[in-house]
Amino acid sequence: MIKSCVIGLSKVGIIHCESILKIKNTSLNYVFDKNYKLSRKISKKFKCNTSRNLNNILKIKDIELFIIASPTTTHDFYIKKLIRYKKMIYCEKPITNNNENLYKLKNLIRKHKIKFCVGLNRRFAKEYVTLKKRVNKRKINYIQIISRSANQNIDLSIRNGGLFFDKGFHFFDLACWLSNSKPEKMIVISKSISSEDFLNKGDFSDAVINIKLKNGIVVEMIFGRKCKFGNFEKIKVYGEKFSLDSDNFSDKKTLYDDFSSRHRKSYLDCLKKFVESTDNLLVNEAILTQKICADALKKARYR
Repeated sequence: MIKSCVIGLSKVGIIHCESILKIKNTSLNYVFDKNYKLSRKISKKFKCNTSRNLNNILKIKDIELFIIASPTTTHDFYIKKLIRYKKMIYCEKPITNNNENLYKLKNLIRKHKIKFCVGLNRRFAKEYVTLKKRVNKRKINYIQIISRSANQNIDLSIRNGGLFFDKGFHFFDLACWLSNSKPEKMIVISKSISSEDFLNKGDFSDAVINIKLKNGIVVEMIFGRKCKFGNFEKIKVYGEKFSLDSDNFSDKKTLYDDFSSRHRKSYLDCLKKFVESTDNLLVNEAILTQKICADALKKARYR
């Protein structure tokens, strides 16, 4: 039995708590949040333990798996702490909000032989898995990705890395995954169409990104923090005499729901794959994606 602890008890943290209970030979033993009142509430809900001090949990040797679902600004701190105690780590994307620390963390993970996973759960979402299977071995010419959110929360966006690291991360990764390629050239249009509220805090509310991949495929991305009719997310793929729309493979009942609800099962499937694997999962892919996010942000700021 793999005993576990979830760090960070916001919406995604709760989803991970629920997921652990569904995975065979895995148990939820502890939860932790800096807000101890919240920790107590969630520990009662899931009938598990908590503590005011994370070190008290870390010292329990048979708590092997730690899931980091806290704000991105805290990831560095928790990853380094968990590495010192040689814990198995599942970390929500991005790995860190400090790109200078990215390779330091990678080296620490390798040096201490830490089993590590980055939560690129969109790769496990039904519509994108189906899309990947349908385009397999077919020549793609063009990919269009659109993601717009119903609710804007500037502070939450900043805590999670901003528009490109928070929203963009999944979709830069999906573009590389679907195309089996990497970016060669990127154009970002953001500042001119962004809300002043976001710009005043150093973030962006909207962006249009065009990427030419190394294999010649062109990717157009449209990101936005505002959408009047709900949350909107889709991928279209165009190729030689074919076109595919991810909406055709999605559950129509949840098409405009909050993304964490719409893709709830993908969180479970990603975590389950990691727990059952003997190797690290999606670490190299996340490092590549983080570099793409950083490049997009740089181009947005200095265009």
